[in-house]
Amino acid sequence: MIKAVIFDVGGTLHTQVKTAESTRRFRALVRAVLSRRGILSETDDETLFSAITEGARRYKQFSEEHLTELDPDVIWQDYFLAAPGFDKHLLEGLGEELCCIFDLEEKEIIPREGLQETISGLRARGYRLGILSNVMSRTMVGNVLERHGLSGAFPYVLQSSVCKIRKPDPRIFEICLHDMGLSKHEVIYVGDTVSRDVRGALAAGWPIIQIDNPLTYHRDTAYRDMGFHPTYFIHALPEILPIMDSLRAEESLPSLQKK
Repeated sequence: MIKAVIFDVGGTLHTQVKTAESTRRFRALVRAVLSRRGILSETDDETLFSAITEGARRYKQFSEEHLTELDPDVIWQDYFLAAPGFDKHLLEGLGEELCCIFDLEEKEIIPREGLQETISGLRARGYRLGILSNVMSRTMVGNVLERHGLSGAFPYVLQSSVCKIRKPDPRIFEICLHDMGLSKHEVIYVGDTVSRDVRGALAAGWPIIQIDNPLTYHRDTAYRDMGFHPTYFIHALPEILPIMDSLRAEESLPSLQKK
């Protein structure tokens, strides 16, 4: 019997789009943090943010190859700001703040339609709710849930930034089960990517609801024809509710009827 619904965050609870405004905001916030230490104050925006973009690309490649999350200070010292060639020790203690800015501000965060309705509906039905997400920042998830008006809605949160394991490694799913005291038959996962969410959930033996996300379609190109199929595929979050109702009705049938 399904007792808990566990969600991915980016691409699932919300979508993300880079805009001119988000770029201006992101750059200003990064500059403000670096200026407190006098870091790269003479470096022009093109040089600074080109270095950050290239560093982010390199870190993404590393983290997806090794399925691990590094400490925020290391991410900025050895990847995001490695290229300009300044004393990386000046960044000590700034990594978490910078990672949170990168995750929250580099793109506009747009809540999925029906987000509140879906979460309220699942809570009303008595399901335990949780988050299992790949994220560099330890504080980003709490901040974004507050923005969505969902503070306290997810009693359980597991972030790769804390456990240092990234999806699709099934070990992060196993940590979730251990922490929540559940079996793989008592949970269902909701995510948007084949590359991370569907692959990871299936490897861990979890059923998976994949929500359509055209904005991350390119991420799944290499995996689309490799046999990774979600248990359910939806286009909008509220579609989760009838799926859960159907599962509950099926689970309540007498064993003889099921046969």
